[in-house]
Amino acid sequence: MAYSIMQAGQSTKNKALGSLKTLSDMEQNRDMTNENLKQQQKSSQISGAGSGAMIGTMIMPGWGTAIGAAIGLAAGSL
Repeated sequence: MAYSIMQAGQSTKNKALGSLKTLSDMEQNRDMTNENLKQQQKSSQISGAGSGAMIGTMIMPGWGTAIGAAIGLAAGSL
């Protein structure tokens, strides 16, 4: 009888540890996904600023570059 109680306790412990491992893996995946999204947002902003600066330079070199970069950065943030 004692053997079956010990066996049941070990089984419960193994299930709990398995659940914790699963939750840990899910949290790591969520963190990596969030970090990837942040990197994509930054890349989009930089790309928008570069494109805006290029267009602004074509229209009005100097001030157009700065204004275009600012508009491109704002557009890339959307």
